[in-house]
Amino acid sequence: MKIQGKRIRNIEKYLGDIEEGATFRIALLQPNDFENRVIRAGFNDLESGIQILPNVVGPRSRFNAEGGFIVHRDREKETRFRELVITDWHGNPHTVDIAYLRYPRTSIPPPSIELTVMENDRRELLIISPDLVNERANYTDILHVANLFLELFGECDTVGDNNRVILNLNVPVRRLNWTVLPVGQYPWERVRASIDTLVDRVRENYQPIIRQRFETISSYHPNFMAIGRAGFNGYVVFGFPDRDFFVLESIYHNNATYILGNDWEELSQLTKADLIAEELYIQRFEHRVNWPEEVRNLFG
Repeated sequence: MKIQGKRIRNIEKYLGDIEEGATFRIALLQPNDFENRVIRAGFNDLESGIQILPNVVGPRSRFNAEGGFIVHRDREKETRFRELVITDWHGNPHTVDIAYLRYPRTSIPPPSIELTVMENDRRELLIISPDLVNERANYTDILHVANLFLELFGECDTVGDNNRVILNLNVPVRRLNWTVLPVGQYPWERVRASIDTLVDRVRENYQPIIRQRFETISSYHPNFMAIGRAGFNGYVVFGFPDRDFFVLESIYHNNATYILGNDWEELSQLTKADLIAEELYIQRFEHRVNWPEEVRNLFG
């Protein structure tokens, strides 16, 4: 069944042609007709088997990639710290921690729904969701996927065996969430050339501090670098094989640096939610004034 619009609030009425308990997918049929939206979503090429975490283009895709939080306004406020950039008399930027009060929050992990290009039985390309099961307990998740498609493309269809759209699921899936640069030394001059386009998206007063972080990491001589694409845009991974870990850094203000211990092949196949899951990373350094010291201790 076709779904159109900017957003829907009730998914049940759009599942009338899917049997209860049946497995189905949500799909964009004929994606070539939506070229600009498909490119904006992060698909630079339409080739069977390509899979990505979609770009952030609005609130639904942002929640999908970054998650959210529940604010507990019925509890007492707690002290938190916000990173602020100030400039000294010599024009040099510095970070300071500013204390403030806010209501406690519970984080909601990102759904990290990735979309895949597949062929149907007529060798037509579709962009499809992961498997979904038509059960009432899954309606919230199905609604999220449908609204993700609507935000990205403006329409979508439910796709199942009973509506004669048969997918070739034997095609190997290739995640393209990362651009892996050639192995070799990555001094700051080489790193800067790769990340300047990312840093330029950040507010101007924060750019020097972000560049300093990347310069600090590159000063320890990584020999591997991968730059996030689509929904991973803004994240960069540095590899230190002689130390058996990878450093995940981002351009985002008030974020954190993650130290990951698994090999890159395994890391590159993880969803964004899994990549920064607490049980996966070795250490986590918040972007606070003591960040340089924590990094020095890591490499000390």
